[in-house]
Amino acid sequence: MTSLKTLKKNQRALVAAALLATAAGLPAVAWAQAGGGGLPPDAMALYGGRWSTACADTAAPTLHVRQDMLIAESGKRRVVGNAPQTAHSFFGNRPPPANFDLALMSSVGKAGAMTFLVYRDPLGQLIMLDADKPVAGQLGPELMKQRYWHCDGAARAATPPAEPEAIKLPPPPTGSPAALAQGPAMQKAWRAALGTRETDRWLVRREGPAPEPQWVTVDGTRYLLHAFCKPHDCHDNNAIALYDQGSGRIYGLVQRDNKTRLVGSPPAALAPQLERLWREQWRGNKN
Repeated sequence: MTSLKTLKKNQRALVAAALLATAAGLPAVAWAQAGGGGLPPDAMALYGGRWSTACADTAAPTLHVRQDMLIAESGKRRVVGNAPQTAHSFFGNRPPPANFDLALMSSVGKAGAMTFLVYRDPLGQLIMLDADKPVAGQLGPELMKQRYWHCDGAARAATPPAEPEAIKLPPPPTGSPAALAQGPAMQKAWRAALGTRETDRWLVRREGPAPEPQWVTVDGTRYLLHAFCKPHDCHDNNAIALYDQGSGRIYGLVQRDNKTRLVGSPPAALAPQLERLWREQWRGNKN
């Protein structure tokens, strides 16, 4: 799940627009539905009611989603946000996280905004708090750091779901790039990517002139980059290969006789990155 710190910049712009519109007596269309009548019936049907860190414990930190207000409370501590509204376009031009549902945003007077960020993950529907600094001070770390689960129906008496076990990530790539580039594992993967019909020696065996192999990170995955070319004809006959040591997958781009083709069936999102890396290696284009 995306860290709340990464949401601050986008939320500040949305909240500022909403508060400015409220002060001017105008509908805050940038972050809410028109009408200003609190949460609409469809939002109440999905998100209304009690949310808690432990639904079976009435003394546990709790949130309440009501049509006309959002409430966060624990013991004698209670913070109320008025004029709640929904915000689906919460991340500006960036796509939202896959498990983000929407933001329920409210105003705590002059102190600023209190927002309930609703997520849907494999454990169920949950809310995490975000707030302007003065409001966060009123809430305190006990309320701010928690996850709140929806306490509707049968879930009301249920205990909070257990946290999933941490996913074990593969070890980071290791070894000398030059040695790995010439090693049997990468050679086998490259041969499979090319297909058995390919017989051009410089391309199959990657034996031609080549820059020093190096580690590169593309879209969060670390690859071994090996660029190489046909002897005495590097400008028109060359290639790059990206090898993922963890999975054994390899992707590449080949230029031959002034025509290019992708090898290894790279994902659609990776194709432009292969084009960029190829231009950097063989055309000196760093853009």
